[in-house]
Amino acid sequence: MKRVFEQMRRLFLSVILSLIFMGVADAQRRMVLHGESYPKADTVQYYLPSSLQDGERYPLVVLLHGYGGSFRQWPSIANLQYFSDEFRFIIACPDGFKDSWYIDSPLKKGENYATFFRETIIRTLRDSLPVDASMMFISGLSMGGHGALRLFMENHEMFRAAGSMSGVMDLTASSVTASIAKHLGKKSADNTKWKAYSNVYNIDRLKAAGKPIIVNCGSQDFLIEANRKFAKACAEEGIDIVYMESPGKHEKSYWALILPEQLRFFNKFVNKN
Repeated sequence: MKRVFEQMRRLFLSVILSLIFMGVADAQRRMVLHGESYPKADTVQYYLPSSLQDGERYPLVVLLHGYGGSFRQWPSIANLQYFSDEFRFIIACPDGFKDSWYIDSPLKKGENYATFFRETIIRTLRDSLPVDASMMFISGLSMGGHGALRLFMENHEMFRAAGSMSGVMDLTASSVTASIAKHLGKKSADNTKWKAYSNVYNIDRLKAAGKPIIVNCGSQDFLIEANRKFAKACAEEGIDIVYMESPGKHEKSYWALILPEQLRFFNKFVNKN
């Protein structure tokens, strides 16, 4: 009886230790970041190529989630470890706190996500992981598409290229007005403030960046017209843009299909280098 008890005890301890080590492994793929620019800690899920080589640096791709999502959204859409291995990219998914819109809020004191992103998230990723700082890219879906291009405009010296998938290009035409108003205030008669934060009204800032972007949107997406307007304005200003429409709605299955296209686009610049 004692022998059976001892075997069960060892089995139990073995299971517990396995769970602990699994937790440690998961923790090694996440970092929780604190900064003075934002009142909450940000959890970043990241993926490293399985075949890491000592002394080698790797391109970084930052993927931003959509409205209401978290750092878990992109991992629920695609096998990011597979893509990290295939392209030999480091892929990082920060948490945009459901509806930060990835901006420095002029209304909510202390909620400066854009500053937090630049000074804490990017700096930590660059300093603690084997990132090639000359090959950093950013993209995102929906709210994250808005955020990726917005952060790219503000920090274009950091990034080699940027992308957007089903992005909210025009905040004034968004359906989640209450969420945006929380950060920017209510819409005014001329929507001046909301336009100041909308990509489609800031084409000049993209032109000043002088770097390539890729924009995808499903032809059945409710944001398609704003994306078409944005792409047309970019083309008229001579911005280096790849714009692609394909069948799809504002949903996970579409983003799962489009993500590899964007990663291949980024990879072209890595190979050129």
